[in-house]
Amino acid sequence: MMRNNLFLNRMIIYTTDGQIAYDEDYHKGINIIRGNNSSGKSTITHFIFYVLGGAFNDWVKEAKKCSLVVAEVELNGATLTLKREINLNNFGKANKVEGLFIYWGEITQALIDNENWKKFNFNSTDNRKSFSNVLFENLELPIVQGENNITFHQILRLLYVDQDSPTNSLFYYEEFDTTLTRETVADLLLGAYSQELYDKKQRKVYAEKEFEDIKREIKVIKRFIQNPYDLIPSNLNLRISEKENKIYEIEIEIIKLKEEEKKVRYTKNTKLEFEKLNQEAITQREKVASLESRIRNSRYEIEDTEYFIEALKNKLKALTKSILTRDLLGNFPIENCPECLSPITPIDNENVCKLCKTEIDDSFGITQAKKIEQEIGFQIRESQNLTLIKKRKLLELEVQLDTNRSQLYHIQKKVNSSIREVKSIREEKIDELYTDKGFVEGEIIQLRTLYENAEIYQALIKTQSELDQELELLRFSIKEISAAQDKLKAKIKAVIESEGVYLLNNDLKRQDDFFEAKEFHIDFRNNLAYISDKDAKYSASSSFYLKISARFSIFLASLNENKMRYPRFIFCDNMEDKGIEKRRAENFQKILVKEAEKSNYENYQMIYTTSFIPDELNIDKYTVGDYYTKENPSLKNV
Repeated sequence: MMRNNLFLNRMIIYTTDGQIAYDEDYHKGINIIRGNNSSGKSTITHFIFYVLGGAFNDWVKEAKKCSLVVAEVELNGATLTLKREINLNNFGKANKVEGLFIYWGEITQALIDNENWKKFNFNSTDNRKSFSNVLFENLELPIVQGENNITFHQILRLLYVDQDSPTNSLFYYEEFDTTLTRETVADLLLGAYSQELYDKKQRKVYAEKEFEDIKREIKVIKRFIQNPYDLIPSNLNLRISEKENKIYEIEIEIIKLKEEEKKVRYTKNTKLEFEKLNQEAITQREKVASLESRIRNSRYEIEDTEYFIEALKNKLKALTKSILTRDLLGNFPIENCPECLSPITPIDNENVCKLCKTEIDDSFGITQAKKIEQEIGFQIRESQNLTLIKKRKLLELEVQLDTNRSQLYHIQKKVNSSIREVKSIREEKIDELYTDKGFVEGEIIQLRTLYENAEIYQALIKTQSELDQELELLRFSIKEISAAQDKLKAKIKAVIESEGVYLLNNDLKRQDDFFEAKEFHIDFRNNLAYISDKDAKYSASSSFYLKISARFSIFLASLNENKMRYPRFIFCDNMEDKGIEKRRAENFQKILVKEAEKSNYENYQMIYTTSFIPDELNIDKYTVGDYYTKENPSLKNV
């Protein structure tokens, strides 16, 4: 199973006059940013948070002299470069929801290629993705929309441990926060929010909306047509046939009376009447032919679009399989040369071909595939929306065709009648029959209007019934999947609890509840972590220790639980916050690194800042950049 991974490979910060303020490479595994207080360590984590999509604008004065941050990241094997501007208003405040530029490729190439960047806004619209959508799709996270629209900023609230949030706030603090948002983010990252459940919930939302729209349409039709028999097409067809028979009888009687006249002659008016009716028949026949042609074309277009959607879906599946196959086959070593069968000398460098010794880049193919996946997904959604519009239009055309065919039939009967029509001395009886005929024809027009509405009504009733059945199945399926997800969530929470107990038990003996802890709980909904008593109070330093233990226990659990969607990435500002003593902070770092290194460093990335780094961790393997001081701060040229 492919696990979710987010890595920061490199970050560059530019000043307002285009100079480089910061440029450092990051590595997989442990990354420690160290330095004295007030040397700019926190500012670096703010920039990491911001370039990854965080909503942030509380910049220090040095950061306000910067205008741009660029970062190369790796998302599930695909290499992307992100770029985000810092624009200050007249009051010196930056826009926290600034858009994000994305380049599919490495940072070295991105910096010299100005043509292939794409800008995405903070929020999505019906016609355009947000940068959160792009990041979610590349990390294979379900995109939660609707009343609880989860952005990547919300995801970062559980990946970033900052100094400014209260110690009793598990998440990165926000003034306008909801329990539903926190619970949804937790479900997403713990893996308890399944793609299938998401799809079914989304379909349920759309189906319920469609059901309500149809229900309203039915209600409107019934309000204007109160007789239930007027909503049955077969009943209306029978009544129309009866009226047409009535007209036929009247016409027969008129002809009979006229044939009895001894003097029979065609008049100029008769010929004019015939020509007029004949022209009406031709015009109506053209209308019917035009509608038939439009219906044929519409059906062909729908078939073509559905075939196109199916082809796109197959292409998307093929791309996904190609990525998995590439990942699988890349792990099989070639021990003998395929030409001469001689043993191949093993090479330690993973970026060099074992056979021909040429440098290779595994991320390029995955990156390109991810980019194509984005474009295909957009095409599928656009084509599906277009198909729904076309199908509704087709239904309207079919109803119009039935109506126009009936009108053509009626006009043609008049033409046929006018051929036989002869004028003689008008008698009172013939005039009366014509009046009756006109009255019946008016009734037929009304019945045909009712028939058109009845056809639409019955089509709506059928669709409503189908949607009702679909909704019933969706509700049952959602209930079943939710039960399975609750079971999975309980299992993952148990792993998190185990990691939390480990971090608490190995603390210096400063808090009895910690090293004696046998249980540990995280309540995502209510934004807190606790041992056994939710209301227990501790010192500021112990409350901070409890909080970072909770946050890192989630990260550590993700290293062992493949089903978690947590991207095996965490960054923490200041390991010695809230007055925690030096020995205690150093001890936490040592046990944390020791626990993390039980897993392959290629599968995770941990970034944190500290002023108290243990000697054994103060080596190139773990550190990033210089040891920062007031004289040598993190940001240069500001």
